[in-house]
Amino acid sequence: MPLMFLSSLTFCVFAILLCAAAYGEDGPETSSRLALSVLPIFQSHCQNCHGAKEQAGDLRLDTLSTDLNADKAVAEKWQRILDMLEAGEMPPKKAKQLRPSKRKKLTTSIASAVNEAIEIHSKTDRHRVPRRLNRVEYANTMRDLLGLNMDYARDIPSDALSADGFNNDGQALQMSAEHLACYLDTARRAMEKVVVSGPAPRTYNSEFTKSNVGNWKGNVEFSNRLGRQQEFIVKMVDDYPEQGDFLIRVRLSAELKPNIGFPLVKVSLGYRPDTQVLFREVGLVEITEPEERLLEFRGRVEEFPLPVRGQGKFPGLVVMIRNAYDDGSPLHTGEQSKEKEKKWTYPNEPNLPTILIHSVEFQGPLTEEWPPISHRKILNDSNLRETDEKAYVAEMLGRFMPRAYRRPVESTEVDRLLEFFQAIRPEFPTFEEAIRETLSMVLISPQFLFFMDPASDPIRSIDDWTLASRLSFFLWSTQPDEELRSLAASSQIHEPELLSQQVERLLQDPKSSQFVEQFTDQWLKIDKLSNIAVSRDRFHHFDDRIKADMQRETQQFFRELLDHDWSALNLLKSDFVVVNERMAKHYGIEGVWGNSFRRVPIAPELHRGGLLSQASVLLSNSTGRDSHPVRRAVWLRDRILNDPPSPPPADVPPLNQADPKFLEMSVRQQMEIHRNTESCARCHSHLDPWGIALENFDAIGLWRDEVKKPLAKSKEITIADGMLDEVIATNKTTTSKKEPRQPIDTIAVFSDGRQIDGVDQLKEYLITERSKQFAGSLVSRLLTYALGRKLELVDQPAIEKLTLEFVADGYRLKPLIKKIVATSAFQAM
Repeated sequence: MPLMFLSSLTFCVFAILLCAAAYGEDGPETSSRLALSVLPIFQSHCQNCHGAKEQAGDLRLDTLSTDLNADKAVAEKWQRILDMLEAGEMPPKKAKQLRPSKRKKLTTSIASAVNEAIEIHSKTDRHRVPRRLNRVEYANTMRDLLGLNMDYARDIPSDALSADGFNNDGQALQMSAEHLACYLDTARRAMEKVVVSGPAPRTYNSEFTKSNVGNWKGNVEFSNRLGRQQEFIVKMVDDYPEQGDFLIRVRLSAELKPNIGFPLVKVSLGYRPDTQVLFREVGLVEITEPEERLLEFRGRVEEFPLPVRGQGKFPGLVVMIRNAYDDGSPLHTGEQSKEKEKKWTYPNEPNLPTILIHSVEFQGPLTEEWPPISHRKILNDSNLRETDEKAYVAEMLGRFMPRAYRRPVESTEVDRLLEFFQAIRPEFPTFEEAIRETLSMVLISPQFLFFMDPASDPIRSIDDWTLASRLSFFLWSTQPDEELRSLAASSQIHEPELLSQQVERLLQDPKSSQFVEQFTDQWLKIDKLSNIAVSRDRFHHFDDRIKADMQRETQQFFRELLDHDWSALNLLKSDFVVVNERMAKHYGIEGVWGNSFRRVPIAPELHRGGLLSQASVLLSNSTGRDSHPVRRAVWLRDRILNDPPSPPPADVPPLNQADPKFLEMSVRQQMEIHRNTESCARCHSHLDPWGIALENFDAIGLWRDEVKKPLAKSKEITIADGMLDEVIATNKTTTSKKEPRQPIDTIAVFSDGRQIDGVDQLKEYLITERSKQFAGSLVSRLLTYALGRKLELVDQPAIEKLTLEFVADGYRLKPLIKKIVATSAFQAM
């Protein structure tokens, strides 16, 4: 055959074979094997979709290098090809298929080459990117280091998300000049509160037995008996602090009612500048017993809205107490008295729980000990303070810096800060001011703000101090406590049994709520739930406050599985939910009272149980007006199966609604029209069924058997960013009683020919056919979060081993976490 008639792919094969002899001993074998056994198959089966004219899934094969051992990025592309072949996604179902013997030859050759590349890269690759503390980790660490509750993250710029959706990835957590300036301002602000000087400030004490305000904004009834429309409000015009710790004591009792929730006492602090009321919540407590009790609420005064003393029409610092329980029933209309003060009163609600306030006491700043303990932990009593200031500061830095840097410090590190202190000392009138500035320098150093793994060329295990930090930040999002530091100091923390015990201890500690919340929110992408605008035309009675409960439901469901060591397959399908009263009412579950979340068995006909039927997931992947099957499908493929669809092509064709019958079609039928376009069908045939099966759930996660269809003019709708912008979401609609309705169609057919109908069959399909894929997905996400970096090709053996063990352990989360902590990936540089 003349050379001019060779295809470009054949020429590539020919060129690779000619060049193979020029490679080293490992390179030519792998390259030649792939050139001989793999590229000819690509030429005959893959060129139409992955050639010069078209690159489906952003994958081009005719120019793909075969030098996996020299280029890790190339090896990762070959791993992706192998995954697609093993999943049956290549070639597409309608394309010419490979004979079983040829498919086996193809996958065996690629797997061999990839495994060889993994072996080579695992000996040389390092993950040396220093990782900055994210905002949550920074705030928690500053609090635990200084012993001061303050809003440390207030001014820190938002963290960027990685491609995996996590905000603790070292590559994404960049440091800018703005970051550094904010860290310095925050450190100085904190040091002003921690390192005090002078005598103890005056303490203010005020006690109240009834409200003492008048002419308040809003139609409020002032009362000691708090239902839904009454408030207990007191103000301190002159006698209140402007900084320091405060204590609010509330003595109260409660009137509880049967078959209804418990009262919620909500305490807030703030003021009324004029036409507004500016308050911040101090605390919220559920009252489950009627007897009289004393509750205490604490905070820092300067962290709350404060009036400018002596200014404004309504001077004074205000404490507001109300009963936050609401059963959702309509509120009563009040009456205004004809007196000068025009007081409001509302009818009694005998069926709802109430709170009776006996007294309220405000005290602050708290100065039982002066200087406070946070000060004395840094500046201890020592004769050196008066006799040898330099030696005193050196001693102080020698205690503080190891806690800040989370490791022992060298004498040279202390000396550098000591030199800084001596250089600035003449510029500051007092010793305390110079110490504040010196300690602020510690708190903006890379050793504090970053995870600084000691650099070395060979890959080796991390030291005990680094392991203690990795473990603590993984499960607590904060610095190691005294027990972890003690184990690190004695070089015991690497011992497998002790390490496993520490994982158990950390997970039982309340601080592990940080792990549960951070991981579930970011893994499942429910952290932006509050940003979804719910349509008030469609959902007239929707209360935005329930969004926080939706998010907490998912967090508490994960917590339940973790605490009780139950199978993670419950995330796919369970016979129980974890709800509070508000979420139970949302789902139509009876007999659940109170604000606390608890495990509740459910009947099959409620179609609940598992993540797919939780409102946090369903609302997050909706338009806020209606369901969005493509968004939900993308979420499921990505978050649950770790198989995200490829980005849509730029030239997505529109759907023409000129056909008057278009609006009468179900969503499934409309999407079938879209799949008639070949370029769209390739992706949507693998995507649409996952979302169609969830169509019984509306935008806010409620069950429905039929859907309203809009009375709209003809127009085009498009698939934007891979998401179907439905007619119902893109057109002006009417809420007329004549608005047509249509039965929900949830019959879905997967690309392998499997047909299901609705969410219950989808859950069963995931359990029976996709459980191991789900296991691998969860392992990958959890390992990504634990390591604080993107997973790479060299991590593949660890992922496969962890997945096999996870399945063998009954899909239990706690053993999986212990095994992740024991991996070389977690314990090595």
